[in-house]
Amino acid sequence: MDKLTDPGADRGVSRRGFLVGAAVAATGALTGERLPASGGASAAVDISTRPFGATGARIPVAGVGAGSRFYGSIPDDDEAAALVRRAIDLGMGFVETSANYGPDGLSEKRIGLAMTTHRTRVFLETKVDERGYDGAMREMERSLERMNTDHLDLVLHHNLRADALAQIAAPGGAERALRRMVDEGVVRFRGFSTHFPEVALEGMRRLDPHGIQLPINAVRVPDFEPEVLPDARERGVAVIAMKTCGHGYFFRANATVPDRIEEYGAPPGALDRWDIPTWREYIHYALSLPIATATIGIDSAYTLEGVVAAVRDFEPLDAEAMASISDRCRAFETTGYWVPRG
Repeated sequence: MDKLTDPGADRGVSRRGFLVGAAVAATGALTGERLPASGGASAAVDISTRPFGATGARIPVAGVGAGSRFYGSIPDDDEAAALVRRAIDLGMGFVETSANYGPDGLSEKRIGLAMTTHRTRVFLETKVDERGYDGAMREMERSLERMNTDHLDLVLHHNLRADALAQIAAPGGAERALRRMVDEGVVRFRGFSTHFPEVALEGMRRLDPHGIQLPINAVRVPDFEPEVLPDARERGVAVIAMKTCGHGYFFRANATVPDRIEEYGAPPGALDRWDIPTWREYIHYALSLPIATATIGIDSAYTLEGVVAAVRDFEPLDAEAMASISDRCRAFETTGYWVPRG
């Protein structure tokens, strides 16, 4: 059985049958175990996999981020769906989105087009924004319909903040909805995403999630490395790194748009004082951390091929290389691009 294929993943199979066949192999080193290329003319690239926390599942070390770079950069729905299929064919069988990415759920709908042919080869994640039980149930049911599937591999509470934690954990909160869907076999795993280290720590303590999604990159603002990553590892919680390349903003080509970097709070002339890392270095930095996968926004075939090439030649970086990459992107340290500035 392909490591990302579960009996019952096709829409015609019962949810009970899916539950019975949901177990997957569990252990592996940081560099991962190779995922054999699946059938098809374009399925020629192997991508490493890593354990999804302590769940026993494995996922590719890099996945498709279907946020604004995906739904905002590709004008045609069929073209976007074809790009998702191509990513899966190349071994990026992890796809993440959210119930409210894009106008009228455009991201989920485009992924749904791709899932009509590729669902059995994907670990599929979405997120819910509703904090109450009824609203979260409606969002998950809508996501299932949009994405042409009868189950979701992972559902996260989206963009969790401190004031929402108690709300979702209350008896009538959204966490109850996620747990019910897990119990019924409609959702395999649950968790949350957040931009705040303190919320990540408290959320792991209170919700006991299977996985969490965090903005993790070499800029280290905010910095999840000192406390959150070790705590997650100790608890067996899978970490999904997002914004690993800063929406492309961390590249010189984007940051040198007139006044752009100063607009986000960087010192004037900051770029002239730093040798900005390449996207390959940002990806290798993230993959050298104890994470399950790095999601990267895919906006074109060019981006996809570059990401796959960077992932294929990955070898864990040593401490000196990690420090060098982090030091060289200090130009972005004060921009507050992914978190509100105080």
